[in-house]
Amino acid sequence: MTIDKNNSQSKMNAMIYCRVSTKEQAKSGYSLSAQEEICRKFANRNGYKVLKVFIEKGESGKNISRTEFDKLLKFTSLNHKNINALIVYKVDRLSRNHADSALLFLSFDKLGIEVKSATENINETPTGIFLRNILTSVAQFDNDVRRVRTIIGMKEAVKEGRWCWPAPIGYTHSRDSSEKDILIPTKEAKFIKEAFKLAESGLYNQVEIVERLKKKGFNRASRQQINRMLKNPIYAGQIKVDWFLECINAIHPPIISKKTFSKVQLILNGKRPKISPHLRNHPDFPLRRFVQCSHCGQKLTGSWSTGRRKKRYPYYHCRTIGCSLNVRKEKLETAFINYLKSIQPNEDVLDLFEAIILDVWERKQSERINGKRRLEKEIKDIEKRQSRLLDLLIEHTIKDDETYRQKTEELNNELLDKKVELDENEIELNDVNECINYCKFFLSNIADLWASAELNLKQRFQTLIFPEGICFDSQKFGTAKTALIFKHLQEIRNDEYSMAALRGFEPRSDG
Repeated sequence: MTIDKNNSQSKMNAMIYCRVSTKEQAKSGYSLSAQEEICRKFANRNGYKVLKVFIEKGESGKNISRTEFDKLLKFTSLNHKNINALIVYKVDRLSRNHADSALLFLSFDKLGIEVKSATENINETPTGIFLRNILTSVAQFDNDVRRVRTIIGMKEAVKEGRWCWPAPIGYTHSRDSSEKDILIPTKEAKFIKEAFKLAESGLYNQVEIVERLKKKGFNRASRQQINRMLKNPIYAGQIKVDWFLECINAIHPPIISKKTFSKVQLILNGKRPKISPHLRNHPDFPLRRFVQCSHCGQKLTGSWSTGRRKKRYPYYHCRTIGCSLNVRKEKLETAFINYLKSIQPNEDVLDLFEAIILDVWERKQSERINGKRRLEKEIKDIEKRQSRLLDLLIEHTIKDDETYRQKTEELNNELLDKKVELDENEIELNDVNECINYCKFFLSNIADLWASAELNLKQRFQTLIFPEGICFDSQKFGTAKTALIFKHLQEIRNDEYSMAALRGFEPRSDG
């Protein structure tokens, strides 16, 4: 918008800018309408014609990037030749930052626009400029004091275990019995819990977790979002901020346990194994990039070929130039199922397996107790070292916070490892027979389970059974390195002496 110069020469022209935050309005009582009225009266008394009024609703004066103020600057750049003054209720309405205020006054002065305060006696005389500088400095001082007080208040709130920032996904802000702010879980908390459960299992990568959550209705899931969530201790009832060297126990209800959070961090940091597949999935070819060509060692790929009658046929084939291995999907997968059946242990071997497991389980109980005592002692030792570290900081033996932070982080990581190890050591089989029966069912049905499983589960099965893959020579599979349990079961089955001794096998007893 531009101003018609011919219609604006009889009177001096002015703009009005009003701004207030909700807190300021509640405190001072000077609403936007009151500010505008006072500015208009000032304009009338001093012979100004008001060209345009800019009303800023609830935006801070800490910086100059504000919605209405940006419009004012744009309007000024187009019409500055026909604008004589900018009228404000107080100079701190323009900015509460002294440096920004000085820059704005200089900019308006270069455009020939005088900034007028409707309630403060300032002008372009040395005395007026001095007073203006004092007022803008006081505004910044007041702003700085408020900021410091806010930070102090937030630190105290965090010490109490209160989260002082926007609520993360899965939580919302509420009020407790003392009318203080507190986080409470929302309906989305179930998705957070599910994400951590999937991550803790080690069976799923973050992309797969996102896909599963979206299928269950969590549309806000993304890989970046899930990654941030899985690393955020807020969900385990802990607050980690730069103000404090250690985590603060929060008062809001956690969505997951500290143990679950710790296990997930170990997996994310590569300190615990995960068995999620790294292969690029193709629903039609579960064995692609898993089965190897016996001639060149290259992993087979899969694709569809079109026949003479334009009928499409699925094939696995080697990608090596000059290698002729090309096999129909049905043939390869049927051969793979038959190979799985060939390594399935029979009933006698599984009976021996059960007896051995029971025997080992009984002996492991005493080892577990001893291991628990050892880990508990190591945890106490680490906690003592943590306490001593704080004493060294207080005694100024440790000279700086950075050294203390580094040592604290090292001890926290060591403590985390020991607590997770203790947690895993304390896992007891309440019904060992039920567990053994499930294992026997799995071991004796691997072929059928693989054939009926979905794609991701197929890949996990085959990687679990053949950790280094398996070779195919267009007719049959070669001997492959199997998981340790299958290796032992195979040895037992091939050992006639062991099979003969099976009838009289008795579990070992320590008593």
